[in-house]
Amino acid sequence: MSDSVSKTQYLQTILELSGGDESTKISNNQIAEHLHVTPSSVSNMLTKLQETGEVNVVPYYGVTLTKTGRETAIRLIRSHRLFETFIAKDLDLPVSVAHDNADHLDHDATGQLMDALDKFLEHPAYSPQGLPIPDSNYHYEPEQLKDLYDAKDGDDVIIHAFTEDLELLRYVETIGLPLNSKWRVKERLPFDGPLILHNDERELQITRHAAEFIYIQ
Repeated sequence: MSDSVSKTQYLQTILELSGGDESTKISNNQIAEHLHVTPSSVSNMLTKLQETGEVNVVPYYGVTLTKTGRETAIRLIRSHRLFETFIAKDLDLPVSVAHDNADHLDHDATGQLMDALDKFLEHPAYSPQGLPIPDSNYHYEPEQLKDLYDAKDGDDVIIHAFTEDLELLRYVETIGLPLNSKWRVKERLPFDGPLILHNDERELQITRHAAEFIYIQ
């Protein structure tokens, strides 16, 4: 993602990183890492969002969403994930393609259109990445998920969700790591090396960075 990331993507990111907790402060570095932008770009955007009343920035501590910013973020998450669901499931395109295209569709979609799409899709609860979709009343409670990197050697895990990141989605598609697949954590290689997963069919290596954005049951 480039430094031309829109303000709405920043609002979505702050909400997602906070897990929906209105009091959790998100650092500039967390946002920069998630959106693949520079810390200076984050600082510039947060200044603009504070001027429009969509975020509260506490120097050296982090940022939270205002009521207005939270409402905008939830509306966009609903639109984005409904478009992703339609593109991935009804058009049968890869989730990475669905995510990339939804980024170009979600910002201008009306509530009427999204309600109609929600009805057409029979009110899906989760996106193709395994993330919850806000309902028509914009009710949204992100799940508190455990990331794959926190799993211990010998743990049996089920892949539950992926964070909304185009590079990550392309990565898991390339290595063949689908949602709801079952694995055992065999080991993690030394010197901050990858996790080794295996099941009855095959073995996979997952980089530490990717494992921090893959969520498990």
